[in-house]
Amino acid sequence: MTKYEARPVTGDAEFEVLGPSVVVGRARGYRTVPSLNPDEAAPAQGNGSGGALRFQSLEEHEFDVVAVIDRDGRFVFVSASAERLFGYDVTDAVGLDAFALFDSMSVDPVRALFRDLVARRRLSVSLEMCTLRADGTPIDLDVFAANHLDDPIGGIVVNVRDITERKRLEQRVRDSDRRQATIIESLADGVMMVDAGGTIVRVNEAFEVMFEAPRVRILGQRLDDLLEAGAGAGLEVIGADGEAIRSDEHPLAASLRGGRRSVGIVLGVRRHGNKIMWVRANAQAMLGSEGEVTGAVASFSDITEARQSAAELRREERFLQVLLDTLEEGIVACDAEGRITVFNPSARRLHGLGEGTDPIGKIPSDQGLRRADGSPMAQRENPLIRAMSGEKLRDVELVLESEVGDRRKVSVNGQALVDDEGWMLGAVVAMHDVTEQKLNEERLAVLALHDPLTGLGNRTLLAERLQEAIDALQRDVRSSPSPHAGDSQRGVAVYLLDLDEFKEINDVLGHDVGDDMLIAVARRLSAIVRPSDTVARLGGDEFVVVCDIESGEEEMLRIAERISSALARPYRIEGRTLSVLASVGGVFADNPDTDPSKLLSRADDAMYGVKWSRRRERRSMMD
Repeated sequence: MTKYEARPVTGDAEFEVLGPSVVVGRARGYRTVPSLNPDEAAPAQGNGSGGALRFQSLEEHEFDVVAVIDRDGRFVFVSASAERLFGYDVTDAVGLDAFALFDSMSVDPVRALFRDLVARRRLSVSLEMCTLRADGTPIDLDVFAANHLDDPIGGIVVNVRDITERKRLEQRVRDSDRRQATIIESLADGVMMVDAGGTIVRVNEAFEVMFEAPRVRILGQRLDDLLEAGAGAGLEVIGADGEAIRSDEHPLAASLRGGRRSVGIVLGVRRHGNKIMWVRANAQAMLGSEGEVTGAVASFSDITEARQSAAELRREERFLQVLLDTLEEGIVACDAEGRITVFNPSARRLHGLGEGTDPIGKIPSDQGLRRADGSPMAQRENPLIRAMSGEKLRDVELVLESEVGDRRKVSVNGQALVDDEGWMLGAVVAMHDVTEQKLNEERLAVLALHDPLTGLGNRTLLAERLQEAIDALQRDVRSSPSPHAGDSQRGVAVYLLDLDEFKEINDVLGHDVGDDMLIAVARRLSAIVRPSDTVARLGGDEFVVVCDIESGEEEMLRIAERISSALARPYRIEGRTLSVLASVGGVFADNPDTDPSKLLSRADDAMYGVKWSRRRERRSMMD
């Protein structure tokens, strides 16, 4: 059989063959023979039937191979599983010198350990070995030997387990850790990692330099304890709004707590009243195989002076795969030939690309790109192509349409990349998702011109529509070829109305019912006018309707009657049937020189005229 190379496992130092130590006395699951009478034990003469009872339990041992060696170092038993493990015929192994299997470097230390076992200076020995199978395949072995000379077994029992796959896995883990450490130490951004309990387990050199925090002082500390200690030493950490942040608001703490990404968090760091250093932090929770949070990692970029030379950009590209994974902005870059070289995860998300779509190496196209108004975009309008042509793009808005039709509005910045001598290296564009921002702007624009309760136009929108109506009259007069344009019956009708005795509804039934009544009135008014007409709420129970009139005052009066009749119909609100009348005052204007602000005042006068007339009628009826 091939020689064994022995190496000690971790533990107390014992000999210096291939490693620093050997561990003794560790339990390895060996099962003794509890009921065998020593007087009935068969003589130790091989693996035949004479020793079957003596070694019967060893054949069922949980380890791969079991062997027994006498005090002189010769095999007296080898389990049949040895042939399966090593590929050699072991039927004649009994009687062979066990130490002949070891190489010259290992045999003396191993023999010394064996003598210690025989003399009971040790109860057991653990070590690792490596050898070759019969077919030349290298294997790693875990060996455990224990003294059983004085029990029925009568020898040194050696348990052998194949740990080849475990050693390979451990080596892969070590290689992975080294690669990870190399990448992290190579990053220009500061990096901090914490475990699931919030204890700091790694920072890179860039972090030490950026925050003037030697890693020997912070590794092993809890993040919240470190922040608390820093605050006591005059270190102030503030948010983008200038307010101090709590330890649980730190991006790493937030990622640990929620298991999500914290992207683009702006923090300010100030020491003893010195100038603030602003950083942008991105944090990501690390998840285990079952989806549990096992820790978090954060990167910190100094944005106090956001200037980068072309050389710095080239260095950043070497670590782009690591750095860009935590960026909120979508980043797309191409080389000097126009082929895409960078397409980070945020860019994939904004474009709505599926897992099977890989844009790297392709020429930028117009697929999925639309102008800000939603119209299709030509390939030459692609921001990356425009940047390649030397154009600097700043806050260019466009729409990205995914493969399934979802659309995102983005703001794009981009420019060409050149080296120190002016040679073209390519181009890069950054895309910021402004979909929610634009929706908020639209909502604010609507709120600025509309009543929040009813959704009708407010005073501002009403003033605009009145001016537009008078402007339209002036355009008609200027464009009419007739010398008698003033005889036209076309004009503008303005109706101002309020609800009679609405105060009683509020006082008796409550303001919630009153609000529902106002909403119902607004809906009826909107339903009976044309889409081109304007319905607005001035406040309280006062409403205004502006209509284009084609046939003079008679049409104006018909509309006023239609409004009054529509509002007089009963309302069903919260299970109650309510009735309310509206006093409607209207004015007609066909003079293009009419002051729009006067129309509302005249309509108000007309409305109060109607209201007083109704009151007089009610008094007459009561009398």
